[in-house]
Amino acid sequence: MPKVIHFKERKIEWWFASQTAGLGLFLMHPESSMDSIAFETLTRWMPEYDWGLLFMVTGAAHLTALGINGRRWWTPFVRVTATVVNALTYAAFMVGFSAIDPWTTAVWTYGPSILSAACICIFGAAEDTVAALKNRKHAG
Repeated sequence: MPKVIHFKERKIEWWFASQTAGLGLFLMHPESSMDSIAFETLTRWMPEYDWGLLFMVTGAAHLTALGINGRRWWTPFVRVTATVVNALTYAAFMVGFSAIDPWTTAVWTYGPSILSAACICIFGAAEDTVAALKNRKHAG
């Protein structure tokens, strides 16, 4: 079977998915890290552990999508979906911080910083999806 995990070509996406799973595990730790006023909106929406679970599951799903990508023609669709959900999870975090203080560094970190990396990943996954559709059309 040919090697299908394209780590070198998708380093940023592997980082993005791993970062998300890692942040989730960190937030699921019993010690509270979301107890300052900056997290007030976020913890009103969901407890810290639930945020951690959301990030961890999202990151793990994204890592799984990367791991299966290329094994079947439809796997780039899974990768696009996982990447978009991952980006939306960070966007929700950004909105929560923005509701308290739109000028906090967290808005920049979870907004333009992380979301620009997400856009690069989404674009790459979308390109792979178009290629998969073309290849499937020509194969059939």
